[in-house]
Amino acid sequence: MSEPGNPREIFSYSATVEIAYERHGHGPTPVVFLHGFAAALTTWHDLVPFFPQESHTLYLLDLKGFGFSSKPRDRRYTMEDQAAIVTAFLERMGLSNVVLVGHSLGGGIALLTCLQARDGGKDDIVGRLVLIAPAAYPQRLPRIMRWLRNPLLGWSILHLLPLRFMVRYTLEHVFYDHRAITAKRIARYMTCFGRRGIGYVFITTCRQLVPERYAHLPDRYPAIAVPTLIIWGEHDRIIRPRHGEKLHAAIPGSLLTVVPCCGHNPHEERPGETYEILEGFLRNDNPFDNVP
Repeated sequence: MSEPGNPREIFSYSATVEIAYERHGHGPTPVVFLHGFAAALTTWHDLVPFFPQESHTLYLLDLKGFGFSSKPRDRRYTMEDQAAIVTAFLERMGLSNVVLVGHSLGGGIALLTCLQARDGGKDDIVGRLVLIAPAAYPQRLPRIMRWLRNPLLGWSILHLLPLRFMVRYTLEHVFYDHRAITAKRIARYMTCFGRRGIGYVFITTCRQLVPERYAHLPDRYPAIAVPTLIIWGEHDRIIRPRHGEKLHAAIPGSLLTVVPCCGHNPHEERPGETYEILEGFLRNDNPFDNVP
């Protein structure tokens, strides 16, 4: 499990919000990665070394409130708020035809970013979508997120439980192959979980993830006109694989690949296989060939 050593950079979104990110490679194809809930840009570090530096430039973002990004107590942690920041980042960096990769909550944000760009007549911003077990459909939140929605219980979990215990408990529910839960990976996640102000971010984000708020979004998925790859772990217990089949049917011409013997985080549990799936999709000049 490698740890790319590129220094963090900062994108200033506003006077109170700075977004930390890493840049890897110097190739002509921009690939932007959005992590899931209770994670950070480090979740992609297992995948980064597979990308040839001369063909891609990778941008790994810490979403607002996560990792080393700002954690203002402004109550603005909805998926719409996060998508607006992602769009501003893409525009400020002068990026176009981006391969936008999102995992879990980050996958829902990637979907919203794509739809918002389409609404704003900015069809050239996102060139391709890669959605890894995305939060695409309303569902009952995972148990830990339901607990965190209760401010008192959430505060107790985040402040009274030992950090290492909390991280291991979470990873054991997310990963299918527990051999991937190494001491190094636990230490990586402890850095994400242990930063000052993260409790407010976790609790506020969970409270704003109201399923009914996003019930209308699936009606818009058939309008997505960019090549889309959907990746799911066969044994995902956080967002069930049936959501992937539903999303695949909704997005015209999309591709769906299920990674065997894998849970919610294919890019960490099976980075080699995940890269091969990604690489095949990016190499294909005609990704809509699978449309009947």
